[in-house]
Amino acid sequence: MPLFPLEAADKIKLDGIKGEDDRILIETYKYPWSAIGRINKESGGFCTGTLIGPKLVLTAAHCLWNKKRKVWVKAHTIHFLAGYRRGSFIDHAKAVNYHIAPGYSPTTAKTYSSVSKDWAFLELDKDMSQRVGTLAVSPINKNIYTTLKAQKTNFIQAGYSQDKAHILSVNQQCELTSYNTLLRLATHVCDAVPGDSGSPIFYKDQIEGLKIGFIHVATAKKQKSQGIAVSGAAIVAHLKTLGFWEQAAKAHPPTQPDVSQ
Repeated sequence: MPLFPLEAADKIKLDGIKGEDDRILIETYKYPWSAIGRINKESGGFCTGTLIGPKLVLTAAHCLWNKKRKVWVKAHTIHFLAGYRRGSFIDHAKAVNYHIAPGYSPTTAKTYSSVSKDWAFLELDKDMSQRVGTLAVSPINKNIYTTLKAQKTNFIQAGYSQDKAHILSVNQQCELTSYNTLLRLATHVCDAVPGDSGSPIFYKDQIEGLKIGFIHVATAKKQKSQGIAVSGAAIVAHLKTLGFWEQAAKAHPPTQPDVSQ
């Protein structure tokens, strides 16, 4: 049982706003925003994903579950729109396959244990990395988390919120409040609502560039809501198992100048 109620990020109705709404809208196609996109499903609904390899997108596993029919959606019905903004986008691809985190079940009660496995990788039908760039995934564990906090590292969260569905909204300072070593989960107080599921919480490594430390997957409600995010440590372990780690270990800005301007 959870310590207090958890809800998948696409079930709540703006309960993810924590105090004042600190989100800003991104009116540009510049990197790194170009590598973040909206995941649309032909069955309805959307989430947020990030290109972490030439044909590889990181998102939340529950985004790929059809709640009405109680089945996983077909890969070819999933669309990734990189840099989506007000009906336009930089590039578009369809999924040809996807990989759900080991042990994740969309039908079990939402507990900390269940949401700790809430991530997935989409394999796309084409390489869009030269046009939009990629973000790396950081294997953040408790030690790395503690070090980054001590260094006052600034984390940024970016997603397609339900109430701002057609433009990327960003928390420029996403405060992380705790890290659970056993479950490899973090809590945060940045504003994230339905549609933000799968959205990256990233930071800048001075040597290796932009790194995704966590992805937002759920909101817990006690007296005040707090976000729940899966750590990169769990995600990287799965990337290594699948043989995808090498392509997701380092960020790559776009190489086509018209996109990054």
